[in-house]
Amino acid sequence: MKAIKWLNQHLEEAALAVLLFAMMMIMGIQVAARYVFGNSLSWSEEVTRYCFIWTGFLSISYCIKNNSSIKIEQFVDLFKGIGNGIVLSVMHLFTYVVEFILFAYLLPFAYHYVYSSYVSQSTSPACGIPMWIVQSITLISFVLCEIRLIEKFVKRIFHMRKNNGKEGEE
Repeated sequence: MKAIKWLNQHLEEAALAVLLFAMMMIMGIQVAARYVFGNSLSWSEEVTRYCFIWTGFLSISYCIKNNSSIKIEQFVDLFKGIGNGIVLSVMHLFTYVVEFILFAYLLPFAYHYVYSSYVSQSTSPACGIPMWIVQSITLISFVLCEIRLIEKFVKRIFHMRKNNGKEGEE
């Protein structure tokens, strides 16, 4: 149970830290190989690019989890102080539903994208990595976003019930 709780709290942060560290190490090794040993690595740029893509997609669910979506938070903040907090809570719920619908709409496209890559058996040029593995981050990210939005929705509902609809710290 502790492991599941830890994953729920730190999954994105841990994955992002590992990927960013891997990018830093790979590019550092590439620079050393090129300028110190006079020989460059054929795979480093490709792996770094895929790590960068994965960090971009994983950061979406990280931002949802931590309320880091600047434009959405600016929109919701327009309703602060109106209606004793109930309007702000309802606006939060509304944005969660809109985001949920967006990612639910994108999920089938991500699935077909990954599946078509799996069927075609395409691989990356330098490393020979199956492209469906690289492209699966779209599906993984959108599922994580849906999970985070459901969590936020449920927490907001419980918070509203506990405080009789008033806005405050969750």
